[in-house]
Amino acid sequence: MKSSESHITKPAPHPHGWQQDDSALIPRERNLLIAWWIAIILAVLFIIGAAVFKPDPYWEIIQFIGDGLVVTFQITIVSMTLALILGLIAGLGRTATNPVFNTLASLYVEVIRGIPLLAQLFWIYYAMSRFIKLGPELSAVLGLTICYGAYIGETFRGGIQSIPKGQMEAARALGLTRGQAMRYVIIPQAVRVILPPVGNEFIAMLKDSSLVSVLAISDMLRRGREYASRTFAYFETYTLVALVYLLVTLIFSRVVFYIEQGMSRQDKEQPVSLMHRLAGGVADLVVLDFIGLIVYGVIQVVGLPSPYLVLLIVMAFLSAVYVLFFWTRAGRTPGMMAVGLRLANADGAHPTLMQSLRRLLFLILPLPGLSLLWMLWSPTGEPLHDRFALTHIIRD
Repeated sequence: MKSSESHITKPAPHPHGWQQDDSALIPRERNLLIAWWIAIILAVLFIIGAAVFKPDPYWEIIQFIGDGLVVTFQITIVSMTLALILGLIAGLGRTATNPVFNTLASLYVEVIRGIPLLAQLFWIYYAMSRFIKLGPELSAVLGLTICYGAYIGETFRGGIQSIPKGQMEAARALGLTRGQAMRYVIIPQAVRVILPPVGNEFIAMLKDSSLVSVLAISDMLRRGREYASRTFAYFETYTLVALVYLLVTLIFSRVVFYIEQGMSRQDKEQPVSLMHRLAGGVADLVVLDFIGLIVYGVIQVVGLPSPYLVLLIVMAFLSAVYVLFFWTRAGRTPGMMAVGLRLANADGAHPTLMQSLRRLLFLILPLPGLSLLWMLWSPTGEPLHDRFALTHIIRD
């Protein structure tokens, strides 16, 4: 008896660039990238055009809210770092076999996720002042950390539980304890799964940090409100503040996308684009900014004269050491590792200290535009190829 076979034909591509399956219409990545470029170009053109053609009040607003943007970044980076630690503990607790630890972690996640962030900030800063008085900055960091620690804890739990159970069973069969198996086998694999959603949580925290303005913290939103209340230019002020928030979140959303690609090792055969390299650079800047906050705190405690000049000199030195150390030891900085890139010499090995130093000097000493053009142009088509240092960036 002849069996009948069903032949499944692929649907014809949509004329407007959409792919259809049984569940939904999903836009191609090219369309999403076009939308991203349109949004970021319009935001940049409006900000620059308004500052050039109508400096009063737009240029004044930019100068006024500039330090508020720095405060927003500082609070976000510190809070996100602490939230990652708290989220890891909560995620491990949610997957723990110890009933006490599991119950406490579950109670923390369920309670905190059920209370709005603004209510938590008010409670920490105002209600807790009856027993202990905390400063506005500490209250803001504590509120963001506790709130987002619960959400990141659920992200860790989902990432850990997404790893097949056979991984844990194989690790235990090899003689590892449960703690060792989680440390060396499960968590390293889970990090690749959870990193993209954690990046999205960072973007959400960056936007939600505007809520700390109710605690008299001079973040970007509060600085804008101060300027608007003084000049009554509410439309101009809040439009510019909203566009700056949009510009920052657009940049970090693209960085998160490239990190997701790097972690999943997608398109390994595609050439490295400048956007990939810039995304890795932004990730490294976030790490260096956190280090800079620690250095600045030490400088303030010591009480050195000209703290900002000292901070600039120290951070320039630490940044060079940071880049050279990772380039020579692993061929990649943490930011490059996140987006799946690696710096290699002509033999494909890690660059030597001299090669790394020459490449770094060539990047920072000449005009940045000329450096990028020199590295991008290559007769063989190799992207980000630096013939001066005999190095090039490849997919990891």
